[in-house]
Amino acid sequence: MRLSKTLHASGEDYLETILVLQKKLGMVRSVDVARHMEVSKPSVCHAVSILEQCGFLVKDEDHFLHLTEKGRKTAETIYERHCYFKNWLIEAGVEDATAEQEACRIEHDISEQSFQKLKRWKELEHSEETNGD
Repeated sequence: MRLSKTLHASGEDYLETILVLQKKLGMVRSVDVARHMEVSKPSVCHAVSILEQCGFLVKDEDHFLHLTEKGRKTAETIYERHCYFKNWLIEAGVEDATAEQEACRIEHDISEQSFQKLKRWKELEHSEETNGD
């Protein structure tokens, strides 16, 4: 289930990538996104244009990309889901590269309600393990 009615999975992936690159590099340009996602610069330009139109990011006069508050919140939610599912899959014994790819697919399709219930269930399971010692 999409976090925003205006975004598809690919748009969510671009927002997540920009967030991750901002944390890593500080300032992000379209070329950084293209390299990280292994896509063409024209693809990034098209996505950036759509994300700008929808109010998820702005591009400054030096062509650096900046997430808006709306974009940052959406990106952080997607990234949280990605990390949660990747870690969960790794804990279950899935190889890192496979967990990375599959977490990327799962993060887009699960509803917010189901995600929150899974997180709560995992927290309860962990607290019972800790209290049982």
